[in-house]
Amino acid sequence: MKTKHNKKRNTAFLYEALVRELTKSIVGHNKQKTQQIKDIFKEHFSTESELLKELNCYRALSETDRSEPLDHYTAEKMIFSAKKEHENLNLKTIFKEQSQVIKKINTQLSTEVFKTFVPNYRAYATISQIFNSTTPVKTRVLLEKQILESLTQQEESTDELSPVDTLVVNFFSQRFNSEYSDLLPEQRNLLSKYILSFGDNEVDFRICVTNELKRIHNEVKQSLTLEEVKSDVDMIANTKRVLAEIRKFNVSNISHTDLLRILKLQNLTHEYHSDAHNL
Repeated sequence: MKTKHNKKRNTAFLYEALVRELTKSIVGHNKQKTQQIKDIFKEHFSTESELLKELNCYRALSETDRSEPLDHYTAEKMIFSAKKEHENLNLKTIFKEQSQVIKKINTQLSTEVFKTFVPNYRAYATISQIFNSTTPVKTRVLLEKQILESLTQQEESTDELSPVDTLVVNFFSQRFNSEYSDLLPEQRNLLSKYILSFGDNEVDFRICVTNELKRIHNEVKQSLTLEEVKSDVDMIANTKRVLAEIRKFNVSNISHTDLLRILKLQNLTHEYHSDAHNL
């Protein structure tokens, strides 16, 4: 017996659909929509929110490294623990939070968000049904068997449960490459943390930006020792202006415009570094 699944009430689907919508708004330079989506994440997927707790239950069964599958015992324990954790959640609060997110998507964004293609949707639907107490016992046991196999078997599949950030960053990178240039490793890293800079990931993003700005500042400052720079008054002045610009960044509030500026600074730093090695 197959139970009906409502993807609007699937927290993992809502999360991934919103992440992809955020990516499109960033690429499309839609600052208003970008902020609206980030506000939804901050309000409803914050560290202590029930939605984030439920999302973590989904992640426990969907983000295992398929190149290193779990052994049968560990996989069974993972399923048991995720179900137990989910049982302790406040389902009324989750329903209320989901309703608010759905309403905001309908009124602030678009109902098209719910039509977003999420590669691991079928897996999330399966997990949702084993978390649902109304799912018939026989059905639930069979679905748990499917998840157990997905956690223990090393295989490639269109439904492979891979982390959302890889998919999103790849999409973002392709669009960014078409407008600018091939992305550097440090740019990919920065983009991945920015795209998911909400909830627990916000601190990681700020730390990443802080460290990256320090690195860029040191690299640019070091360029003042290059013979071709220190012998040119204009280049010295321009370099000092870049250093001043770097110091002005407010790490606690990095906007989309700030992100683009940092990406360009990363390119500039790469060029400085390359020039230094070519001398």
